[in-house]
Amino acid sequence: MSADPPADNPASAPSGIYPGWIMVAACFVMAFFAWGLGFYGHGFFIAALRAERDWSTGLLSGAVASFWLVGVPAALLAGRLLDQHGPRWIVLYGAVAMGGGTILVGQAREIWQVFALFMIMGSAYPALATAAISAALVPWFGRRLGLALGLALSGASAGGVLMPPALVWLSSAHGFDAALAAVGIAILLLVSPLALFVLRRPRNGAETAGERDRPAGHADSAAPPGMRDFITSGAFWRIAAASTLALAAQVGFLMHQLPALEAELGISTAAFAVSVVAGSAVLGRFVLGGLSARISLPRLAAACYLIQAAGLIAIIFGQGPILLYGGSALAGAVVGCIVMLPPLLLSAKFGANGYGTAYGLISAIMFLGASITTATVGILRDITGSYMPSFLLLVGMQLAAAMVITWHRSRSYGRPTADGRPASSAEAFHQAGGNKSPAIDQDEKDQFKGQGDHNRR
Repeated sequence: MSADPPADNPASAPSGIYPGWIMVAACFVMAFFAWGLGFYGHGFFIAALRAERDWSTGLLSGAVASFWLVGVPAALLAGRLLDQHGPRWIVLYGAVAMGGGTILVGQAREIWQVFALFMIMGSAYPALATAAISAALVPWFGRRLGLALGLALSGASAGGVLMPPALVWLSSAHGFDAALAAVGIAILLLVSPLALFVLRRPRNGAETAGERDRPAGHADSAAPPGMRDFITSGAFWRIAAASTLALAAQVGFLMHQLPALEAELGISTAAFAVSVVAGSAVLGRFVLGGLSARISLPRLAAACYLIQAAGLIAIIFGQGPILLYGGSALAGAVVGCIVMLPPLLLSAKFGANGYGTAYGLISAIMFLGASITTATVGILRDITGSYMPSFLLLVGMQLAAAMVITWHRSRSYGRPTADGRPASSAEAFHQAGGNKSPAIDQDEKDQFKGQGDHNRR
């Protein structure tokens, strides 16, 4: 496999548009299908397959859990390949596996077939979602990374707003098999050309001048750090623990939102509640992008986790469409933020060099947490006959995430420097054997603390 060749790419043609924004547009389309089908669509799969094939919620939750479980090795592999070869071939695989798997799920008549196909689709998810999107954008953006991620991941909200109702309508009008075939073909036709002809990495520093200004000797020009360098970083594990608790709880909620609300609202109205979650995520995502340069990222993260916990409480104890929609909107307001926070935290703490490896590792941990949580929610529902105990568990996970991300928030990592001051995060990473350039340590420290001086220059 060769690295992305930039010279023959249309996106590199001279124009007045910064090439990074073309990457953002391509990532928007990727996010639309990755989240619309591979994230928000799982509630539809559980409800539709339960009705079509008469399989239990717990069994189908296990199939969905296998989707996330296979994402663990897939994320690790994708992260390393993204660092080495760029996004082109990884995204192409994601389009083929996700699109083809979707078509074949409609033809599945045995539960083992659903498990196998969900595993194939799960291996494609890191190649279309945040791992690939953020790895595609981090080389292009520095000070405006929050804005770029916000715009690209708005595709996730658009997919969440449009895909569940579209799947329900297509299934009702044309049948379950035809609905999935139409969506699968759309993924193949729309995402594959973007992977082949649009996505690429910068050819040189001149292409990103003014966006990723860095002093000479910046880490981007050095050999990327390995997995061991991140594993030995305390800051990495704090980000990983909080992100896993929060994202796993969010995934558990979203995978079961539609079947949880179906009894109270009916499937069509419950599908609209899923759209409410996705729609309300748009505003929250841009608010986070704006605040990330001004307010401490750990504090922003904790606030997002607490807001989603409040929305879940409203859904648990609310009755009637107004309260259930209101709780869905509150929980959904930070859905995009919780997805954006791991890339922002990692990029601010460790920079662009080795980003794919760092995010691949953290994705693997988050996928494992999401898999376990999704299955646990379904099993608890079958045991108790209610989603209340499961959703209370999710509330507890968000509260725990808020405590973890703010624990010792201002603590420095690593040995003191030669002049006796505490080591910054990047210096600690360098001490541990990483390739971080000391020249950017203070800049990244300021970014992580939310002072935003570099972003406002």
